[in-house]
Amino acid sequence: HAQRSEAVAREFGAHAATDGLAGGGKLDAAIVAVPTHAHAELALALLDQGLDLLVETPMSLESSQARQLAGRDEAIEGILQVGLSEWYNPAWRAAVRRAGTVRSIEVERLHPRSGRGLDLDVVQDFMIHDLDWISRWLGEPVERLVARGRKCVNARWDEAEAELWFESGVRACLRTSRVADQRARTLRVEGTAAVIETDLISGAIEGVGPAESAHVEVRAEDEPLDRQLADFVLACRTRIAPESDGAVGVAALELVERVQQAIEAETMTRRPVGGDGS
Repeated sequence: HAQRSEAVAREFGAHAATDGLAGGGKLDAAIVAVPTHAHAELALALLDQGLDLLVETPMSLESSQARQLAGRDEAIEGILQVGLSEWYNPAWRAAVRRAGTVRSIEVERLHPRSGRGLDLDVVQDFMIHDLDWISRWLGEPVERLVARGRKCVNARWDEAEAELWFESGVRACLRTSRVADQRARTLRVEGTAAVIETDLISGAIEGVGPAESAHVEVRAEDEPLDRQLADFVLACRTRIAPESDGAVGVAALELVERVQQAIEAETMTRRPVGGDGS
């Protein structure tokens, strides 16, 4: 988008390069925010130019491409961060702390229809954020999962539900949609101390339980994207890996692929049998 690029460059006194991977040694870092199918190729080219990278989520279309990217970054000792912005959301952190020892987690992540991201399904595009932060925070493997999905108006899954059981017995139920009537991101955590409900957009938190005096509401004001960008800048300056590094991006995609495979398996079991028995 040459005109958009030039307009943004004028606003910030920068240079708009619309004819390739220009830089000429003047760049230190880049954010890869092109369509996902181009992430791997572009990111590899920029890494080879010596740039530190923040690659938007998902890191690539497939975990095999993500492993190639992470391996290249490790070989050249660069900085590679993946845009798993929900990891930086203080709202869920406050919720799980107040819940005590967690027994179950429920997340609903709903988005209205838009024309963006249609080269992905809803698991790759939206559910990946909750798969990432929950599995990373628990720090234990997923022992079992079941999932199902629906194609409503697009060629790929528009809605998905997944239920995961972790090694410690924690159960996570995730529901996401990109064809919802309105935007919503809600979290419910049941723990030994309380049941906590959180709006992940506003940061409003409400809790009920022995450790709560009454229905309480607090607000977390930090913007996750600001925290993510601050982590990227810090990593570039200190040469210490960011919290959401390439290995994290690979793990998130591997879990996405497990959910996708579970959806495909569930779809096959309910597919009607033809008259010839096929």
